[in-house]
Amino acid sequence: ERHITSGLVVPMAAAPTEASSIAAAAAVAGGGGGTFDDDDEEARPATGEGLSHAEAARRLKEDGPNVLDAADKQSFFSILVTQMRNIIFLLTSCAASICYAMGDEVKSYVLIGIVFFVCTINTIGEYSGQDPGRALREQMNAEAVVAIREGREASVQAQDLVVGDVVKLHMGDVVPADMLILECVDLQTNEAVLTGEPTEQQKSLVPKKKDEAFLSNMVYSGTSVVSGTGKGEVVATGMRSQVGLIAKRLKGQGDAKTLNPLQESINLLGMVIGCICVVVIVVATSVSFATGYQNPMTPCADDDDTCLLLTSAARGLIMAVSIIPHGLPFVVMVMLRVGSREMAARNAMVTRRSVVDYLGATTVICTDKTGTLTQGKMTAKAIFGLCRTGTDSETAAKSHLEFYPMCGLSPNGGVFSASKLSPEAKQRMDTKFDLKQTRQVFAEPGLPDLSAPHDADQRGLDAQLLHAHLVCGFLTCYSTKLIRDIDSGAWSTVGNMTEAAVKVAAAKGGFWDEDKNLPTSALQCTYDRDAGLEVPFTSKRKMSATVHAVPADQLFAGILFDSGVTHCAIVKGAPEVLLPHVTSVLLAGDGGRLNAPGGELSVEERDVLQAQNDALASQALRSLAVAVCPVDGSKLQELRGAPGAEERLAALLSSPGLCFLSLWGIYDPPRAAVPGSVKECHSAGIRVVMITGDQRPTAMAIGQQVNIIQDDRDPEKCSALCKELQQGACAVNLSKTSGRRLSMAASACLKENLTQWDRKTSGDSPLSTIAEETSSNPSGRKKTRMLSVHDVRKDDDHHEPKYLPEDKIAEMTSRINVWARAQPTDKVAIVDSLINQDHIAAMTGDGVNDAPALKRASAGVAMGISGTPVAKNASDLILMDDDFSTIVAAIREGRRIYSNTQKYVTFNLSVKAGECVCLMSAIAFGVPMPIRGLQLLFNLLTTHILPPLSLAWERPESYLMQVPPRQTKGDAVVSSLMVLFKWLPFVICMPSVVMCCLAVGVWTNTGFIRGNDLIGSSRVGAVDKGLVACEFAGALDDAGRFLDDARPFHCRCQVRYDGSPFTAPTQVDQWGRSVDDVTLSSSFDRWTGSTGHIFEQQNTLWRDGVDSFLERCVDRRGVERWCWRDGQASVSARPLLPVAQNCAAYGAVLGQSMSYVSIHAGEIFTLMSFRTDGFFAPYICSNRVYVGFLAFNLLALTVFIYFQPVSDLLELAPLAPTRFAIAVGFAGVLVVCNELAKIIYRSKVGSQNEVLRKKALQRSLSNSPAKKSLSGDMDA
Repeated sequence: ERHITSGLVVPMAAAPTEASSIAAAAAVAGGGGGTFDDDDEEARPATGEGLSHAEAARRLKEDGPNVLDAADKQSFFSILVTQMRNIIFLLTSCAASICYAMGDEVKSYVLIGIVFFVCTINTIGEYSGQDPGRALREQMNAEAVVAIREGREASVQAQDLVVGDVVKLHMGDVVPADMLILECVDLQTNEAVLTGEPTEQQKSLVPKKKDEAFLSNMVYSGTSVVSGTGKGEVVATGMRSQVGLIAKRLKGQGDAKTLNPLQESINLLGMVIGCICVVVIVVATSVSFATGYQNPMTPCADDDDTCLLLTSAARGLIMAVSIIPHGLPFVVMVMLRVGSREMAARNAMVTRRSVVDYLGATTVICTDKTGTLTQGKMTAKAIFGLCRTGTDSETAAKSHLEFYPMCGLSPNGGVFSASKLSPEAKQRMDTKFDLKQTRQVFAEPGLPDLSAPHDADQRGLDAQLLHAHLVCGFLTCYSTKLIRDIDSGAWSTVGNMTEAAVKVAAAKGGFWDEDKNLPTSALQCTYDRDAGLEVPFTSKRKMSATVHAVPADQLFAGILFDSGVTHCAIVKGAPEVLLPHVTSVLLAGDGGRLNAPGGELSVEERDVLQAQNDALASQALRSLAVAVCPVDGSKLQELRGAPGAEERLAALLSSPGLCFLSLWGIYDPPRAAVPGSVKECHSAGIRVVMITGDQRPTAMAIGQQVNIIQDDRDPEKCSALCKELQQGACAVNLSKTSGRRLSMAASACLKENLTQWDRKTSGDSPLSTIAEETSSNPSGRKKTRMLSVHDVRKDDDHHEPKYLPEDKIAEMTSRINVWARAQPTDKVAIVDSLINQDHIAAMTGDGVNDAPALKRASAGVAMGISGTPVAKNASDLILMDDDFSTIVAAIREGRRIYSNTQKYVTFNLSVKAGECVCLMSAIAFGVPMPIRGLQLLFNLLTTHILPPLSLAWERPESYLMQVPPRQTKGDAVVSSLMVLFKWLPFVICMPSVVMCCLAVGVWTNTGFIRGNDLIGSSRVGAVDKGLVACEFAGALDDAGRFLDDARPFHCRCQVRYDGSPFTAPTQVDQWGRSVDDVTLSSSFDRWTGSTGHIFEQQNTLWRDGVDSFLERCVDRRGVERWCWRDGQASVSARPLLPVAQNCAAYGAVLGQSMSYVSIHAGEIFTLMSFRTDGFFAPYICSNRVYVGFLAFNLLALTVFIYFQPVSDLLELAPLAPTRFAIAVGFAGVLVVCNELAKIIYRSKVGSQNEVLRKKALQRSLSNSPAKKSLSGDMDA
């Protein structure tokens, strides 16, 4: 016990990170209050004794089970309310109410249906994606463990463990709780669940490094034991463990993301539109009432001001409703879903639709290193060798070889001289590389592949050394196997990751575990391994050795040994422990053979080896040294007589013939496409930040290789350790720590080391700091929107790291691009800081440790292949190929979707405003409405909502990834350039074109244009003078007011039946008569409005003239009007013209039908122009969806005009070919006007983009916060 206790003592110079973790252990152990009480030590167990069943049950009742808490889920209704926080939805709902109140029930139902459908679909998607901690809880559910209870080993369920339990660990176990190590024998754990790094962590009784984020003398819940055995005492369970911190972050962020940037932009746009609606209502009502505007189909009486005011107000409301982009939320929903499908086709699966928009606005990508920027597989990159070329040589020749291409565990590749392998040659190899093949030819003239079968001209020193490197490496890594899945063709390994890299390298030279006809390789048969003489690898010796038989010809892997040598020992290990024992170097002999030992290793050669080892380390390469040792008969007997592996290794290391063979450089290589993708991000104004749990030198080296750290930047200034974000030790109050919960040895260890750290900390003690913090806020954690790294702590939160103030963190995160030694909470702190600086931050990750940051980030991106279920469940996007380049492709897709959304909004607002101005112009000029009633609804569905959906499939503009991300603050979707040079020209041109078409249509069918002229008058002589088209009669009431008939008794029109404005008109004189519907319908021509002879004067009761029924009368205002003679006819029997089939009314319908065609066709044709910034003609058929909608629209227009049930419903008339051609011609004019305006727009955008391209690169490299956004970003 004294030995174990002394082993737990941490040195006085423990780093802040060490003290943090130790303090965390004490804090989580403390839980329910109490103190370290020396007088009570007899009641506490000694180390290793464990707890009694009764004490364990009591603690379990106090602390609860060793499980993670479930997250609080948002209700379906609350999410629905969030979705309803859309101004466009509110405006659409108001518009539906107005339509319903005015009797337009069909339109009101359609509008409410759109709102309900979009809100419900979005809510279902958000509701189903909650509780990201569920997968974490499932992953942490360990099986029963072996714990010591009542002094004996017992099987205990992991969820029943409590603080103070002593648990035994074996290879393959999942650690059930955070534990302090009491005993360990070669104990190694995989802590990827916390660090994200797949490398094994060697455990010890004493912390080994001062900068380690997770102490080597502790094991953590959720990690796995990969080798060795151990025993530990539980110091934290459930939510108070390190993995509990992750669960807490996931639990506290359920409502972190509410409205995405596009929703906020749409809301801002909605508020602007709402204000415009109010203005339109006031202006339209005022103008309509002031001008006395009347609908020719349902006019008010001349002096009925109340009717005029109500119809004017109704007209203003309808116009306001018409400018609301009702379909915008629906179209945006479809665009996001189309974007999701397009991303899925590019190996990016969307789990939350709004992430498409977040990616499009992303300003910073925070990415993990392992598996994202790199391949996630250890790969041999370089081999360095030394060989004397002659007995007189003073210094050995250097052999520096490199493997390329490198793609994970694929053996497809070659080995080349490093001096000849240029970047251009690598690029050509990358282009040629095929992952499905096992072996390709990559050699080029002047660049031989040294791993290929040797030709005569390739039998040089490099090829000889390479053969020896690969054979010896293959033999000494016998326990690791390279396997290929028959079905998928994927490569995998079984065994150590470092040895796997050597095994793959050997396969590139043609050395495999199994030959075609043998269960083992030919090398293993030729150089038989003596298993009894093997020295296995341990963390203490950091070396291993295998002994193999030498064939009778004394040639071993191309190395010639002396005649007395019977065996060869291959020793591999860390260069710092193996190289000091190496005494000789190879010598090149005759016949392409190498002699060992060749000569004594000189001081200069030893310096070369050390320099090369340092060079590999500076490139983030893991070094592996290999040496060969000839074994003669006497040495063989010594090895066999050695009592153990340590003695065998000592005998080999003391051998004077220990000869240096090779120095391997092994690392996790960057993906081939990553450097180019990072450059593309810089061109797009996107900053890339790497956050890794790896060491800082490795992180800096990878950062330089993938262009995150530019060549002209100082890596030291662009990188930092994550512990620099933390404020000293984790604050813990010893007075509130319960000593009774731990054994005496563990308590003493924690107490002593916390006291040591407190004495070492300058300034205020963290212990006093937390006391002040707790007393100043006894209520605990602040009421914040989400759990933040800066929340005020409760007593049970003191094991969490304490971070610097936000302004200091912001200063660091604004300039640091590479973060090393990251803990899960560090990632949250970095992402939080960036978001607080108004960045849109995308975060990538694959491990459980990444889940909190994935959830907190604007766009969480998980890995599909290497990603854990926890990371996937917390993410918004899953990369199915784990490739950083896929993120860039997703960002490109997000920008394309937003750009196309801009095009849709610009188009929709243009046609809405154009129609509104058309209606306003009709009121101002007193002409019939160019579009009205149900025509507005059908046009809304067929041109405003459905065809613009095709924009979701539109190609991106060429400059999309060459300008900075859009500025989301104050963004109203459309830019000022779009308003000035796309929206405004259209709004000016459309009313001009439509009103001209309407005027031509009405004039050619009636001879009049103004609406009041078409309605007619009851004034005597108005028709004869040619002032109006129709005459009305009526009667005076007792007050002298004139009461008009609802229908005219006489109409006279100038009709051009062919519709051409250039032909002579025919005068049509119609007189009223009573006629049944059958007779009227048989005589009425819907194409021209002709009624034949039934309304000719001689065929009516008016054959004797007007005086037979009417007389002149004067109303109270002194106006002479036509009045019915007393008793001449009852109201129902008066000879009047039909309200819709008279020449003036139907002529107006024909003109309105022409204007509707010009609007309908003009809008669908103009959409073709809005699809691209360039000239539209080359792109007409590039979007099949648009072509389909174009055909659909033309078919719908044909149905609207020529299918009588529909045309009657819409109050449209069939158009003769001439009339239809004229209307379509006006629509073509609208397209031409739009294209002319785009010429100026392209010029302006081109000039602006030239400036933005430079600023985008400057922005990505200068690391400026998003708050310092570039002027003009919005216009991009």
